[in-house]
Amino acid sequence: MHIDDQAFTNAHGAARRRFIAQSSALLASGLAIGFQLPEALAKSAGATGETRPQKGEFEPNAWVRVLPDDTIKLVVHKHDSGTGTRTALAAVVAEELDVDPFRIDVITPENPFYADYIHPLWKVFSTGGSTSVSLEYDRLRHAGATARAMLIAAAAQQWKVAPSACSTDNGFVIDKTSGARASYGSLAVIAASLPAPKDVPLKDPSQFKYIGKLRKKRGAAQKTTGAFQYSIDVHLPGMLVAVVTRAPVIDARVRSVDAKAALAVPGVRRVLPIPGRPDVLGGNQAGVAVIADDYWSAHKGQAALHVEWEDSPFENFDSRDLSARQAAWLDDPEARVVPTVKNGDAASILRRGPRLIEASYSMPYKAQNPLEPINVTAWAKDGGIEYWGGLQVPSTVQEAAEVIGHIPADRVVLHELVSGGSFGARESKYWLFEVTWLALQTGKPIKLMNSREDEMRALFYHSASHHRGRAVLDARGNLSALELRAVMPASPEQWEPGYFDRPDRMDYSTTEAISKYEFAYGAPHVDIGWVRHETGVPTGWYRAVSYIPNVFAVESFMDEAAHAGHRDPVDFRIAHMKDARHAAVLRDAAARAGWGKPMPHGTALGVATNRAYGSYIAVIARVARRKDGIVIEKLTCVADCGLAVSPGGVEEQLYGGLMWGLGHALADRIEIRHGRVQQTNFDSYRVMRMSDLPEIDIVIVQGDPAKPGGVGELSSPSVAPAVANAVFRLSGKRLRETPFDLRSV
Repeated sequence: MHIDDQAFTNAHGAARRRFIAQSSALLASGLAIGFQLPEALAKSAGATGETRPQKGEFEPNAWVRVLPDDTIKLVVHKHDSGTGTRTALAAVVAEELDVDPFRIDVITPENPFYADYIHPLWKVFSTGGSTSVSLEYDRLRHAGATARAMLIAAAAQQWKVAPSACSTDNGFVIDKTSGARASYGSLAVIAASLPAPKDVPLKDPSQFKYIGKLRKKRGAAQKTTGAFQYSIDVHLPGMLVAVVTRAPVIDARVRSVDAKAALAVPGVRRVLPIPGRPDVLGGNQAGVAVIADDYWSAHKGQAALHVEWEDSPFENFDSRDLSARQAAWLDDPEARVVPTVKNGDAASILRRGPRLIEASYSMPYKAQNPLEPINVTAWAKDGGIEYWGGLQVPSTVQEAAEVIGHIPADRVVLHELVSGGSFGARESKYWLFEVTWLALQTGKPIKLMNSREDEMRALFYHSASHHRGRAVLDARGNLSALELRAVMPASPEQWEPGYFDRPDRMDYSTTEAISKYEFAYGAPHVDIGWVRHETGVPTGWYRAVSYIPNVFAVESFMDEAAHAGHRDPVDFRIAHMKDARHAAVLRDAAARAGWGKPMPHGTALGVATNRAYGSYIAVIARVARRKDGIVIEKLTCVADCGLAVSPGGVEEQLYGGLMWGLGHALADRIEIRHGRVQQTNFDSYRVMRMSDLPEIDIVIVQGDPAKPGGVGELSSPSVAPAVANAVFRLSGKRLRETPFDLRSV
């Protein structure tokens, strides 16, 4: 995207004045994709920094805008990384506003820090946790309904009829008696002068036109032609591009830099060391930036750069023996167990139980690897700073500005853009700290760009994990006692410093699927807990976070318990399930996959299931033996996500999650030897390709028509255990560590 100098000047000044105003007027019309403001709007900001909607514009809340020219804009305040968030949230507002969601403009807010956009659970400005649609559903419906009611009131006032005599249809108010029609835009002036009503009634779901019916996604056509603009496409006047060589060993510091050869590369302007910020949770490692006129010049300069690094205490760190160290930590007297589910006296039953089952499971570090590598643009000037990019957590932008530049929050402007994938990578802080430092040092617009190699070695991976399960079965083959220990570092400590001061010392992002809120199974005696084990390796967010290792352990162990008790794995799970909707999903998936029916020779089924984000899912994997090993032939997936606002988008997310889960099962592994990350690109860190996708059967069950559940991270956790359980039924060999090598089974 290109911006002319005058447009950028208007945008820059007006956006900052609008930010300082801190009122609903901050959301006045005009900013498409957050890049430029109409000249009229820029001039409307007074000398005191006060702003107001343009004359005749109807802006009843933080999400809806109607302009006199019949332009309708919906503000989507959640980051969209290709997940269809804009499509779903726009449909929720448009349903109650009674306008085709694909007819209107969907824009990002000029001020992502506006109070109405704060995450209702986390109390920060953020997108994540498969919460965007489920948590915003009610208030966005009310936003649309309120706007529609005010437009009806404006028409009724104009026609001198009762509001009850009016109806709406796709952007028009209609007098049901006379048939008179008025477009929303023609009513904007009157509607803007009316008070907003309270407790506006919402549509009955039986009357929905769009919610639960959408099959297409915004921007799909532009993405297929290459016309869609991502954050990596940003271009500003005088902008320079930076690439960063980061410490090759964790926590290493720069000893010396020989920049002569790098500076000799045409287009290279500067070489700047970036100090590490290990004092800040989630802060960046030390690095050296090459700044150039364009990416390729910077990349060539980076290759010519010679940096010597200080020794690091991580020189001897080796991730290959980490699982053994995590297992040993379980028996260390200093290891504290944080209980997540506890009833009865499991320890006593486990000591004297005659039928004791025990197994351990482990997963390595994993990299997020979004298709569009990390990139962000920043410009520090006039005592403030602006950012452009796919920024999933706006609150971390404010933190970076404050920590690195001592810039107060009211001097930070963010232009939020769609990104080409996230999977947790865009929740990290390190790159924001780096670009902030470079912007402050240069005074120029700086676009920081990672290559795939830079991204692969940048740390903040999904943490490695180790689980141990123990159980005792009764005479009928049911669980009498169950104990599970999950050994992992704390997930959100870098984001929520001080949370360990809570009395329960609970980390809810590390205990997903094994907490009292989500653990799927019951038994007379249960003792489940998390054991915190920190290695010092910086870790970060990841799609489905701790559901991945926790579900792998739980579903693998439940399968082992069923086998030990001579029970059918599906029946065994249902016998211990506590939720009828969950059991129904499992029964449906098993039936669709042909569970219990004769299978062709050399073929077997495996099952796994989980619940998360208010949704339920079951995955049945069918595997078969071939000459070169075992192959995955089919995945059957049944998901109950409550109300599927955009069924097409839900299906896409389930497909993507299944592919992501295959990656966990078959490929994902980051290895660290002598403190150095070994993987560099997709040749050494294989990701799933379309050719790897087996036959897929997806069924979406809308189990609660009144409330949507989360979907984006739902389908990936059950894939690896379903595959492992299928392999056992075929070969008799248990797979307890990912990634699996199916050629050697």
